[in-house]
Amino acid sequence: MARPKRIYYENAVYHITGRCNNKQPLLNSNESKIDFLNTVSKYKKRFGFKLYCFAIMDNHIHLIIETNRLFNISKVMQAIMLSFSLKLRRKNEYTGHVWQGRFRSKLIRDEGYILECIEYIHNNPVRAGFVEKAKDYLWSSYGFYNTGVNAELINRIEVDRFGDTSVTTNWE
Repeated sequence: MARPKRIYYENAVYHITGRCNNKQPLLNSNESKIDFLNTVSKYKKRFGFKLYCFAIMDNHIHLIIETNRLFNISKVMQAIMLSFSLKLRRKNEYTGHVWQGRFRSKLIRDEGYILECIEYIHNNPVRAGFVEKAKDYLWSSYGFYNTGVNAELINRIEVDRFGDTSVTTNWE
């Protein structure tokens, strides 16, 4: 049975997840995490999407991306994942699939849900036992929201774009 086609929306916000093949820790070095973030940055400039949040774990990634009307999420993620896969295979003399299936995308429709997703993503390293507090994990966008680290990579989320300005985005 064929997998269902993705439904695309212009200027939509998505929670993206991608898992390494067979749950292998292919992103377990600082170098591979830097390579992945550099790949995201490269394609962010090329496609003009907004990146609101990320966490790079040892065997999977989380991103919150807002697309624009020119490029859909599949084109963006295909470029990021393929480019990173080629780089990782070349550097590590790795053969086989890097990613397990296609990426998952969940449409974010309101400010409450985007804030839940950001909190979930920032706390992923805590739940995995990598750190005791989200602020201690170097490979997420948590630092941007509290100290401005990765300011060139992250876009500050404006929750009023969903119609409610009463929600705060300060995760201190």
